[in-house]
Amino acid sequence: MLSRSENQKRDFLYRVEYDDYKNVQYILLLAVNKVESTKTMNVQVSPLYQPQINNGEYFRFKLRANPVVKRRENGKQKEYGLIVDAKHQLKNRNIHCVDDYALDELIQEKGMAWLENKGLQHGFSVKNWDVSIGNDGEYEVKAQGKHPFTIRTLDFEGRLEVTNVEKVKTALFTGIGSAKSFGCGFLSVSRF
Repeated sequence: MLSRSENQKRDFLYRVEYDDYKNVQYILLLAVNKVESTKTMNVQVSPLYQPQINNGEYFRFKLRANPVVKRRENGKQKEYGLIVDAKHQLKNRNIHCVDDYALDELIQEKGMAWLENKGLQHGFSVKNWDVSIGNDGEYEVKAQGKHPFTIRTLDFEGRLEVTNVEKVKTALFTGIGSAKSFGCGFLSVSRF
């Protein structure tokens, strides 16, 4: 079981994998500290994670993200969900997403632009034809003592090329994107 104080910085990443019927298949967890099994959770521990990666190598990857757009408004930094923001931008131009612009196209276009930008920051490159984007999930979060808010996740899966080994290794251990709660941000890779 993970235990941490309220002020402790997040030192783990996780992602919940579901089957086609939205039943939990398993949970992937990457944690600095050892995780123990409990009565309600059986933990299978894998060997020490030490990825061997070289520039120019290709990997299968999977990432669930809560992609956001950040901008300054009235002197304050604001965050907006990527797809919701894109829909509002279209609406401001009198383009209705359902009628004039297919939602799947919008998700692929904006999601790929976000992922390509993250790739530049984190030492990898992706090509549009090598990546599928799905699970445009929306979840309302009700935290005790706070106003409810909504997160929208996208699942990215496909092939990436390593362009900077050190940056990719950092991303594997610290995650991608600023919104890493609720199972988002965990980049997993495997060889072909």
